[in-house]
Amino acid sequence: MSVKGKEEWRKWLKFSCTACGNCCRGTIVLITAADVRRLMEGTGRPAKEFVKFFSNVEMPKRDSLWINLGKRRVAMGLRWETKPKRCMFLDNETNMCTVYESRPVTCRTHPFDLTTNDNWGVTKLGISDIVECPHEWDGDHTLRDIKKAERWNCDQVGEFEEQVKAWNRKRSGKRTADEFLKFCGLA
Repeated sequence: MSVKGKEEWRKWLKFSCTACGNCCRGTIVLITAADVRRLMEGTGRPAKEFVKFFSNVEMPKRDSLWINLGKRRVAMGLRWETKPKRCMFLDNETNMCTVYESRPVTCRTHPFDLTTNDNWGVTKLGISDIVECPHEWDGDHTLRDIKKAERWNCDQVGEFEEQVKAWNRKRSGKRTADEFLKFCGLA
């Protein structure tokens, strides 16, 4: 991640996407129950068609987003197409998101990495380097909009963490992906 302090913010706010699609290829996009609901409403499709549970996610062992499915620990993400390996909602010819208005909040905050203090004052702003990004510098982002999306993401993740915690504490019933979706009101 390229991280810069306050003096560099203006530069990062000029970030402009070139629609290369790299951020939607080869990366696992973790999603929350709220993201799934928004995608279900936006696409008219059931969650099972676009949700996948991944066990090969690079997350700390004790991360609160790990979902216990029997003896497996998984994280909920967007399903991939395999040829080429990409988010199922990325149009492979245009490199455009086919669910842009309903996309997950983490996609809305990308590529910005924001660090704030307890009062939401920005301490650092940077650009993610999770994938190669041939961006331009003619964008027009505002720090206010980036903070708004990041706050939305934090709120959504917080709610989902509570759902995952409740599920993981549950001692009865089936421990399957389908049952988890039902538990979250997504099936």
